[in-house]
Amino acid sequence: MKRFGQGFTILATIAVLTMGCKSSLESPSAAGAANGGSGAQSVGKVASATYVSGAPLSNKLTTATISDPSLNNMASATLTIPAGWKLQGITMISPCTFSPWPVFRAYSPDGLMQMRSEPVFGWRWRPNVKGMNNSGCANISAPISATQFLQYYLGTIQGGVHVVGTMAVSSQYQQWAQGLAANLNQIQSGMAAAMRSNNTADTAAMRIQTVDGTFVVEERLRTVVECSTISNTSTALYGGTCWARVDVLTAPQGQLDALVQLVDSNNLPHGVNSPQWTQAALQRQQQQGAQAIAALTAQEKQESQMLDQQFQQIMQRSQQEHAAFMQQQESQFQSAMNNANASMNAQSTAASDWVDYSLDQQTVAGPNGTAKVSSAYSQTWTNGSQWYQTNDPNSNPNGVLSGSWTQTTQVHGNGTQ
Repeated sequence: MKRFGQGFTILATIAVLTMGCKSSLESPSAAGAANGGSGAQSVGKVASATYVSGAPLSNKLTTATISDPSLNNMASATLTIPAGWKLQGITMISPCTFSPWPVFRAYSPDGLMQMRSEPVFGWRWRPNVKGMNNSGCANISAPISATQFLQYYLGTIQGGVHVVGTMAVSSQYQQWAQGLAANLNQIQSGMAAAMRSNNTADTAAMRIQTVDGTFVVEERLRTVVECSTISNTSTALYGGTCWARVDVLTAPQGQLDALVQLVDSNNLPHGVNSPQWTQAALQRQQQQGAQAIAALTAQEKQESQMLDQQFQQIMQRSQQEHAAFMQQQESQFQSAMNNANASMNAQSTAASDWVDYSLDQQTVAGPNGTAKVSSAYSQTWTNGSQWYQTNDPNSNPNGVLSGSWTQTTQVHGNGTQ
């Protein structure tokens, strides 16, 4: 069973953007300015927070489950929380990141201490794609640092806050975040340069104070920001996608540090996916992927027919006009194909499970075992050391390319049929 990174697996993470879309950040420099269009307080030069240690908390723990309402309230994950605490939460899918994430609130019997996982924020920008659907996405159009995102997030908090200062992020949490980016970059290294993305990860945390009724409470806001960018301006994929997850610890003044110690030392909530939920989620993803491929194939056929008709018309013109027109049509065709592939990758890829889906990849099995390849193509061939991908079901590289080529079979991310 895969476990959540720093308490979550990629297969059971939620991204529903219920807030954060009322402001915008156009660039990292804009994000770093005080009230830079986000209504947030500037945190770029905030000093380190002063720690006030309270009595240590009991290290006794218990477990509780959350469900997925989109799959008939099936139990989706088991989370570890402090003993005696209660848990409320669900697993949901984001309209911007398309990956399932858990949103939950665990709280002490008196309700004064809490650990929460907020809805995941996602954003994407594709300057070469006109009319891209950004419904549910944060209004940000560039990669930003974790510190800058916390500034953006502060602007979504109602009632105002007092920023005490920055807080240290545990090495375990940093390594988890960096590991996600490193794994993506390793996968991308085998792709064509024009399609290759650069993946980065950043983490940050801060201590704030808010007023709850008549007393002051302290909170630790911690975030991870993961971004994937493509710098090739000639492709429709030029631009990038990012997501940010915020978790919050709340305690009465003077008791936050003890709660931080309890949570970080035990890697709470240390979630584990339900096998039944994983199977159901994979099955649903496969159905969505098949529908996306079917829709893309129909579009390709329509575009091919349109190009053929236009070709017959321009054959009556001069050879010079014919060559110029065909060059223009080829450019428009490639742009349409790139837009279609980008749309499929962003909304419903043909990956065999949620991990492959979130990474825009698929797992295929060939004579030499399994491999991770781009999910933008429906047909993948291998000669043992190289890969050939196409969306043409009638394409066969044997006799065209050197070597003996064998068509692979798409399998689950773990290599099973």
